[in-house]
Amino acid sequence: MSAVGSIVRAVRPVTDRLPFCAYNRMGFALNRAGFDPDDRGLDGAGRVAVVTGASAGIGRATSLALARRGFEVWMLCRDAARGAEAQDAVARESGSARVHLGLVDVSDLASIRRFVAGFPARRVDALIHNAGVLVHDRQLVAGVELTFATHVLGPYAMTGLLLDRLMRSSDARVVFVASGGLYLQRLDLSLLDVPASRFDGVRAYANAKRAQVVLARALADRLRDTPITFASMHPGWVDTGTLRTALPRFHGLMRPLLRTPEQGADTVVWLASSRAGAASPGAFWFDRRVAPPHLVPWTREAQGAPGDLVALCESLSGVAIEATHRRAA
Repeated sequence: MSAVGSIVRAVRPVTDRLPFCAYNRMGFALNRAGFDPDDRGLDGAGRVAVVTGASAGIGRATSLALARRGFEVWMLCRDAARGAEAQDAVARESGSARVHLGLVDVSDLASIRRFVAGFPARRVDALIHNAGVLVHDRQLVAGVELTFATHVLGPYAMTGLLLDRLMRSSDARVVFVASGGLYLQRLDLSLLDVPASRFDGVRAYANAKRAQVVLARALADRLRDTPITFASMHPGWVDTGTLRTALPRFHGLMRPLLRTPEQGADTVVWLASSRAGAASPGAFWFDRRVAPPHLVPWTREAQGAPGDLVALCESLSGVAIEATHRRAA
């Protein structure tokens, strides 16, 4: 590694804690100088990846990068027209004939079950939970708040329903795409039941992203003797449609400094395809480095919170995730 790369790696424990230094595109350029040049990732030939929220942004960039690495890629999208356009573009740009489209609303458990029931792949080697939403009005899907359903409950159920196929991989990866916004929020499951008049969409989003990090660690502990590596990560501040529509003022102010979707997807792809990405099961990552999940002590979850979160997801979905897993009828 170069001298510059060594310096970057040495100072990152400090610079990564400074959002305006680390989370923008200049932060990515700096951190990339410290990436291991010998870590080129695994050959994706014969491996199968499932990417949610794949029609645009980080999900689309992830799908393209994995297809270029040789993965068979299933792009899961909610909108048929946008999904078909994204699939065609990824297939064309990657030169791969193994790019497929699956129509799934990740917030809808029935939609997830229909997809899994008809999913033809016998094995899954990488499952990327990227689909996201930030709304400012409280909305329910089958009685569950939309933000939690999309970011937490749906991914939990999909992981459980695909668990047999993940187990068939010799080295499976499950990656939750979180957000740096979680650093402001302690896991609070009571937020799922706040009345509409008190609903705060930004806080609900941060809470769901915190829940993803807690869930990744909890599932890693529960399935530690399996070939599945769970991870969560945050991509920095990325120029996506969700950011543009949900936080227009922030997007307008920061647009010149925002990361590209490809930069945001870098660590997702790395976690899905590198040997080093399996080194710390359940860890939270930022720019290919394990990051602290808490920057201030008051965001730490209570001791029993991970178990409560898993129990809630199991109760709401009817899906149990265990090393010798059973599936509820």
